[in-house]
Amino acid sequence: MSRDAPTDPRTLPRDAVRRALDAQRAYERRRQTLLGKGAERLTEPVGGLFARAVPPALVRMGLRAADRAAGLTLPAEITSHDINDPDACEAAARRVQAWAVGTNAATGGAAGWFGAAGLTADIPATIALAARNVRATGAAWGFAADSEAERAFRLMVLELASTHAEKTRRETLGALDGMARVLETPAGRMMVDKGGEWVTEKVIERVLRQMGVSLGSRKAAQVVPVIGGAVAAVVNASFQTDVSRAARYSYRLRWLMSRNLLPAPEPAATTDTEAGA
Repeated sequence: MSRDAPTDPRTLPRDAVRRALDAQRAYERRRQTLLGKGAERLTEPVGGLFARAVPPALVRMGLRAADRAAGLTLPAEITSHDINDPDACEAAARRVQAWAVGTNAATGGAAGWFGAAGLTADIPATIALAARNVRATGAAWGFAADSEAERAFRLMVLELASTHAEKTRRETLGALDGMARVLETPAGRMMVDKGGEWVTEKVIERVLRQMGVSLGSRKAAQVVPVIGGAVAAVVNASFQTDVSRAARYSYRLRWLMSRNLLPAPEPAATTDTEAGA
């Protein structure tokens, strides 16, 4: 775990730390991927209806199963680098993104040939890959523990990746930054762990709403056989890119906090786009 590493900023590469801070600011100003925007714009007329057709139970079951499975399938090379080097952590996290984007584009392209029938299989696959994407990115930045607190944080990362409305995105950023601050203290981690599944369930409810809308809006055009294959490949790639960006921001934030390089934002300041910068 990264919190066991030296916290003296003087022991860390200055240029790499600056790049990490710049990346945080860039993400806070960033919006949804252009591919994601384009796909949602094309499917907007039916996206809302389709989102309501995505069974919440399917998403819930997929999230739980995928998170458990992800912990058993993380490659050793994700954690073989020096976690005190933010450039090495970033490089490992970007390898995770490349794998997730390529794999999910391929599964979406194959499933899209079968229209609505293929979509039934593609949604659980997309959720599973997103969960593994987040967990592997966390491991790349030195956060590989598995506890109720960490599970709740991983779910909040997925919520951030699925949130695109400006006001809601700022609120989600603030909530995630607040959770990161809580998890940087033993008392905070104990508090969240004692909340146990109750805390995780509360986060799952929010994630279900966000992922249902996001995946539903993006995937509405996938119900058209054959043509849906091309749409699904693009949509899945853009979704995993959004997940990877959210995960890198979230775990980079914790990496910086754990080394006293970034003050945790106070709740009152989290609506500002420079919060955490």
